[in-house]
Amino acid sequence: MEAAVEIRRLNRKSTVFPSRPSQRQQCKLCSSDLMMLSCNYIQRCLLFSMENTCYDFQSVVELLKKSLSQTLLYFYPLAGRLAISAEGVVYIDCNDRGADFIEAVAAPETCLAHVMTEEVGAVVRDLFALNGAINMDGRFLPLLTVQATKLKDGLAVAFTVNHAVIDGTSLWHFINSWAQLCQQSSLTANISQPPLHTRCFGTPSPINLNLHEYFQKPRIMHEFSPPQLREKMFHFPVETLSRLKEEANRAAFNDGTISSFQALCAHIWVAITRARRLSPAEETTFKLPVNCRPRMVPPLPSSYFGNAIQMVGATVTAGELLEEGMGRAAGILHRIIAAHKDANIRAELEKPPTVIEIDKYIPQNCVSMGSSPRFPMYDNDFGWGRPVGARSGLANKFDGKMSAYPGREGTQSMDIEICLLPHTMSVLESDPHFLVLHG
Repeated sequence: MEAAVEIRRLNRKSTVFPSRPSQRQQCKLCSSDLMMLSCNYIQRCLLFSMENTCYDFQSVVELLKKSLSQTLLYFYPLAGRLAISAEGVVYIDCNDRGADFIEAVAAPETCLAHVMTEEVGAVVRDLFALNGAINMDGRFLPLLTVQATKLKDGLAVAFTVNHAVIDGTSLWHFINSWAQLCQQSSLTANISQPPLHTRCFGTPSPINLNLHEYFQKPRIMHEFSPPQLREKMFHFPVETLSRLKEEANRAAFNDGTISSFQALCAHIWVAITRARRLSPAEETTFKLPVNCRPRMVPPLPSSYFGNAIQMVGATVTAGELLEEGMGRAAGILHRIIAAHKDANIRAELEKPPTVIEIDKYIPQNCVSMGSSPRFPMYDNDFGWGRPVGARSGLANKFDGKMSAYPGREGTQSMDIEICLLPHTMSVLESDPHFLVLHG
């Protein structure tokens, strides 16, 4: 079966431009954008089942490209490139240089089942373009590259997007809008929620790096090469999440304030710490991004297009975490998330901008959650039905990295992708307490 799992890029790569010329402007990056410059691009993929396995792939591609051109009219920064001013301010040059669209085809027997296995294999990575690209490369590379891959019984549409330009909320706003325009298939179609391109989450300022040197050629910035990892999807049905939430609230506050997601994060944090077999004195850290849009006063619009996230985290000893259990961990996570309000956010924005180097930024024995089960991943019908699956690429993964997805059945269940060292994953898979709560 493995021999059939192969993706072959066709000799067809095209550049998609906005359907009408944009007004050229400079969109200056703020501190939460700048911190991503040395990280990888975001990589997300939607999988679609095609009822007719002999569907006309080329017709689908043409429809996607036509509607992408319309979508870029609204999301024009994605058709630009990064640049730097003489003063050291990094900005998006909205110059309509376009986004790349790549066509690929899987080996004849490769089907959705190969891609949607719990164990995330190499075939998933091959669905994406620009593997290994860092956001600083946006000076030379497109800020958006889409790869459409024909499978035996379906279609994979993979998005590789510069993370210094947008966060997950903005990414799914863009994809939702694209699906809406593709389904309408009209030159006069409009989107329901235009993006806000005014960068007002912090003040653009020069960054304390010799970026002129870095911008002279790609890949001069620090790159992170993680060790060999296993990546696996775990499904948590709504019944499990309810049990976890009940347990967490009973142990911590008994007032229902801990969410299902916070309880699940705590459950996995404890399980991974147990699987790592740390000594009681060793420290472990949990990190996750917080969407700051609704937390500011006044709130930033949900349509704010850019990075409006900040990382929060907590560190405890392994002994404390394992002794006091999931309820204690959930209480810790709830407090750090609830406390991240307007004053904390603005205090972070006032700090000098920095650039993350993942292997230095992520502490030892870290567990880090990315993405969100609230993202509308399955609300993207391009005209051939809702997605049947979602996956991520190789980008920004390390030992302890997780990504959250909504359950595809739409019942408030969740899927969590966990990346661990192989021996740690093996221990986690055999942990009876973890497995009894895993759907």
